[in-house]
Amino acid sequence: ILVGEILKKNPCLFNEFLNAFLFRKNPVYLIQFVTERCNARCPHCFVDFKDKSGELSLEQIEKLASTSGNCLRNVALTGGEPFIREDLFEIADIWYQNSTAQTISITTNGSMPDRIEDFCKKASQKNIPVFFLFSYDFIGEKHSEYRRLKDLHINVMTSYEIVKKYSPKMSAMLQLTVSENNADSAFETYNYMKNELGVKNINCSIVRGSNIDNAPENVREKVGCAYEKLQSQIDKDFDLHELIGYTNRSLTSTILNAKNKILWKYVLKDFREGKYISPCRAGELLGIIYSKGDIFPCEMLNKSFGNLKEFDYDFLKCWNSVNALNTRKLIKNDKCHCTYECAWLLNILSTFQYYPELFYYIIRNGLMR
Repeated sequence: ILVGEILKKNPCLFNEFLNAFLFRKNPVYLIQFVTERCNARCPHCFVDFKDKSGELSLEQIEKLASTSGNCLRNVALTGGEPFIREDLFEIADIWYQNSTAQTISITTNGSMPDRIEDFCKKASQKNIPVFFLFSYDFIGEKHSEYRRLKDLHINVMTSYEIVKKYSPKMSAMLQLTVSENNADSAFETYNYMKNELGVKNINCSIVRGSNIDNAPENVREKVGCAYEKLQSQIDKDFDLHELIGYTNRSLTSTILNAKNKILWKYVLKDFREGKYISPCRAGELLGIIYSKGDIFPCEMLNKSFGNLKEFDYDFLKCWNSVNALNTRKLIKNDKCHCTYECAWLLNILSTFQYYPELFYYIIRNGLMR
């Protein structure tokens, strides 16, 4: 009876279940680099700023959004700095109106509060749910110095408070990326964010890319220890209700909060041991759209499915191309693995081996909150 009621309220749920666990033919999560332009220069960043031409137009984005399949749940807009594009709201609106995406998320350095305010007003008027992820790496002015952007530490908190005004449709989180540069101070920065700035929604990620992959073992261990200490504290603070996590009391929020309890431990295990743990769903359920229209399975594997221009901006034609099929075989046969948290999100939610842990935390979190 319960299953029947859920399917009545969510008629596409059965098809989404088949796609996630059996066929894996359509993406569930797409990340679009709307630009590679950026007003910051973060030492740990892997984005190439050299070539700024050829960004996808609104017309091209509308074509790809309308051909993105019937299982898409979330679109993440990133960069570069996405708010450099003055038409960022139009891009978000196109995805929400022309695809099956139910939420839009935006990763930003928070340096443009006026544009963020304007975006929130427009999105609120059109009832588009948007999740903002603001980067924050050091205490106060040092954060601005690290990202080489004047007054960033002030603007990011102004932007964060702006988004909070538009709750519950708009929500925001501060994200601290642990790297070699801030491993010694990350825990202090976290406490500052929580206790001094009063932020109740904080996430932590671990730096990725060739710099950390090729770093000396003592540096990697320092970063790994800082990440473990910080994530353990975030877990404790969530249990103590000092952090709120995903808050709209939906089934999705409940699952994502439980996922957070699991994900970082497997990311850390991969970071330290560098061994295959479970199948990766990048290129099956997760896809990356770069600013010029190149499609990749993830941000870490340099294997292109093709450029959307070659397929007249029909996303699924590119997604099902020969290059795409060969890349999926390579990911499977080589037992591809890494610490990319966006891929790990889908690995956990679409792989049965994680479900005993997932259900444990769903029930535990429900009882505790």
